[in-house]
Amino acid sequence: MISASWLNVPNSITLFRLCLVPVFVVFELTHQPEWALACFTTAAISDGLDGLLARLLNQRTKLGGLLDPIADKVLIIAALVCLVIEKRLPMWLLAITAFRDLLMVAGALMVKFKNLEIPTEPSRLGKYATFFMVCTVILSLINGIAGAPAALRAYVAVVGFIAALCVIFSTAQYFVRYGYLWVAPARRSPIELKSAVEHRDNVSV
Repeated sequence: MISASWLNVPNSITLFRLCLVPVFVVFELTHQPEWALACFTTAAISDGLDGLLARLLNQRTKLGGLLDPIADKVLIIAALVCLVIEKRLPMWLLAITAFRDLLMVAGALMVKFKNLEIPTEPSRLGKYATFFMVCTVILSLINGIAGAPAALRAYVAVVGFIAALCVIFSTAQYFVRYGYLWVAPARRSPIELKSAVEHRDNVSV
């Protein structure tokens, strides 16, 4: 059952995660790695918490289904941009992630324009991509703290490569599942349907 109220506990946590993004960016770019790590980790934990509470409290909403992945993407892209600027993660990782997100945003706008149903349920591969990307960022942030073991850099590279593979395969899976929506005919909006019905009734009278 979908809750009618949008301002509930899970959505509030999602909005809190969005608010943490600029705070994280400020901490990271002003060279406060411990605070940046704490901020990003809190935001990452809140990602699992809002979904869990939405199920437990039966407070799932369509808005929440849209806001949650948006908050994830904004958080991860912001972190990748910061870490690429600081030359701690490669540009290609940011490029493929941003390309995936832009394709999905374009697809969502197109589906909305056609008055079709926007798919909001994330795939398992998409969840893996988010998990490994979050792990990559956290490991990279830890690696930026003074005294971090030198061997940690190798773990960042390996986990980042796994994250990239998940992004590529989840994008391919998305188009296999929903690619037909790009060529599907547009559906009439409720207003257009109502006007058509009223016109038909007037003609019949």
